[in-house]
Amino acid sequence: MVSAVDLMNRIPGAFFVFDRKTYKFVFVSDGLLNLFGQTEKGFLDKYFNSFEMFMYKEDRKRVKELIEDQLGLSDYCEANFRVKSILDDEKFMIFQGRLVVENDGSENIYGVLFDVTEMVVSQQEINRMNQELYNKTAEEKLRRAQLSDKARMDPLTGILNKSAVIDTIKEYLSESEEDQMHALLVIDSDNFKSVNDNFGHAVGDEVIKYLGSIIKRTFRDSDIKGRFGGDEFVVFMKNTTKEATAIRSSQLNEAIRKPYLKNGNEIKLSCSIGVSYYPKDGMDYEALFQASDDALYKAKSYGKDRFVEYKKD
Repeated sequence: MVSAVDLMNRIPGAFFVFDRKTYKFVFVSDGLLNLFGQTEKGFLDKYFNSFEMFMYKEDRKRVKELIEDQLGLSDYCEANFRVKSILDDEKFMIFQGRLVVENDGSENIYGVLFDVTEMVVSQQEINRMNQELYNKTAEEKLRRAQLSDKARMDPLTGILNKSAVIDTIKEYLSESEEDQMHALLVIDSDNFKSVNDNFGHAVGDEVIKYLGSIIKRTFRDSDIKGRFGGDEFVVFMKNTTKEATAIRSSQLNEAIRKPYLKNGNEIKLSCSIGVSYYPKDGMDYEALFQASDDALYKAKSYGKDRFVEYKKD
């Protein structure tokens, strides 16, 4: 006659039974012992004859709470946790169990273990590789964005270069409505050639950088600011009024007019500004720039160091 132990040992896989109250092992099958390469005595000694001690310390509380929560709803429970093998390496297990009330009223949980270590480790490796790929992709995108930003900036002043400022203004105008008002300012330093002639191009570059810094702090962060090259700049004021544009233009004239000192020498600076308005003076960049450039020419002819708004002759 086949004994109960022999019958349970015939259950395929890593089968075992433990007491629900104490978590002490009641039975461990040959399949479970073979999984960990141990004798019954060695297995029970290593894990203190306890299903709880069988698990990683960090997993015990979670698994016990999970089992009890599930048994509160049915006689079935399952959980995943980690254990240490005979070689003390980490193994990942899936546990499935069934609550059985014995003839004496005691409650045992009959369970089976599935070793999913290879699957988990493979997935971890896939996740690691995906994360590395994601990091490399993100780094590459950031590098390209930084290179793109660098290519758009004027290296001397730190504002947009000519092609970038034109593209940015055109893009903004393409999305503008006719009931909005924008202003395009073309700004030219007065008598800048004399700075290079009298003080050298190195000082001239310093002055250009200085002018760029004044333009940046005079206008709003939302305004589009760029250098066309040489001593010529443009500013596109978004959603403005004539009054606000006039105030900003006057502030720029005044700020640049203040003495610039270099090695004890006073360099006199000023600028002329031509202003046009969207949509009155033009609906696209080319028309607005032509109008502002015409106004700039008049500012120069009127004596420089001022701003002039475009008016049709």
